[in-house]
Amino acid sequence: MIRALVTGTLHNDPQARTSQNGKPFTTGKLKADASENGIAWVSLIGFQEQAERLATLKAGQAISISGRAKLTAWLNKQGEAQAGLDVVIDELATLRPRPKPKPEPAQAGFDDDLAI
Repeated sequence: MIRALVTGTLHNDPQARTSQNGKPFTTGKLKADASENGIAWVSLIGFQEQAERLATLKAGQAISISGRAKLTAWLNKQGEAQAGLDVVIDELATLRPRPKPKPEPAQAGFDDDLAI
């Protein structure tokens, strides 16, 4: 079994669904930066508590997930080989952007126009 830890942004809003046997699950697509290799696309599926958490998130939100992974391969429309990763989520954490530093307030009483 492969265990993966992936951080990225949600490409689209996750979709809550129900299986044929009535069990709820949620799917989503994660876009992760793979440095010199471009973007890595990760297909996500969550069950139970992770399905509920994933369903509340929106496209563009940064998350970090860990879970059981499976490598996938397919041909795109141009016939080029593509690789991907499917992950069954065991743990999910939402990430917040780093706060921007606040500009320092101008000092009161500063006067440019000094008499010389």
